[in-house]
Amino acid sequence: MIKKLSILRIFYVKLLIPAVIASLLISFSPGFSAGSFGLCFLLFLPCLHFLIYELRFRNEYYFYANFGFSRLFLWIFTCSLSILVNSITKFL
Repeated sequence: MIKKLSILRIFYVKLLIPAVIASLLISFSPGFSAGSFGLCFLLFLPCLHFLIYELRFRNEYYFYANFGFSRLFLWIFTCSLSILVNSITKFL
């Protein structure tokens, strides 16, 4: 279990840091609000997933597949995470 969580951490470090930074930068331009941050995060996280793992590091899916994470699971988890963050920030 701990091994799988550390593998997911490796996967999402490449996605979450740029997504949070880009979302913060764009949401600060018109005046920061949690709702605008959530919307930007909802858009940036799947886009960065596509750019990083579908175009640039396409062969890294084999690494994650060896630990039991399919491409479909990683996409579903990414979209669910972005929707969850967007939902949480809408209520703040």
